[in-house]
Amino acid sequence: MRVERVRVTRIRTARLILEPVTATNAAALWRLMQSAHLRDYQDVPRYTRDEFARRVATRPKRFDSRATGRFEWLVVPLASNEPIGWISLRVGDHARGNAEIGYSILAPHRNSGFATEAARALVSDAFETTELRQVDACCVPENLGSRRLLTRIGFNEARVQRNGAVVRGKPVDIVIYEMTREHWESARPSAAQGESRNSIVIPASGNPK
Repeated sequence: MRVERVRVTRIRTARLILEPVTATNAAALWRLMQSAHLRDYQDVPRYTRDEFARRVATRPKRFDSRATGRFEWLVVPLASNEPIGWISLRVGDHARGNAEIGYSILAPHRNSGFATEAARALVSDAFETTELRQVDACCVPENLGSRRLLTRIGFNEARVQRNGAVVRGKPVDIVIYEMTREHWESARPSAAQGESRNSIVIPASGNPK
């Protein structure tokens, strides 16, 4: 049975805490967004710190089957307690029941499985606690690391969308991946694999591997 939440949750995995981005900690995410190599394969917005904080403050305060908007979490290893990236889920008005996942890990922390662990946990949390029917993801064809990640956690390559995104000011093709609820339920990992979460309810305010 899925639970309708009134607040966004902190998500725990074997090695990580996914900490909801709120007006209180938005500056931490803004600092991460200024790091090098994040814009090689994606369009990371360039906001001032104050503008970004204002945008975060207007985001939805609850994550459930009726919520729409952008939800983000800082990716924080338990070993260091310092954020090394972020992961997001965007739920649009035009396709109720669908969401899009995105993620970024700072270059020094890639190839350690952190993005895989965070993405698997967030997808599972979304399906377990909401009525979402499908989670999508997209990346440029050249981003082989991200494509391998998505395949690894059970996404299926659906199609290529021509000029589907803008990177460094230029239109680029994107590969779209899909994970349906039915596919997730048939292939969901067991608790013994260390990917189950203990989600803690907390107040919310306004090339990876």
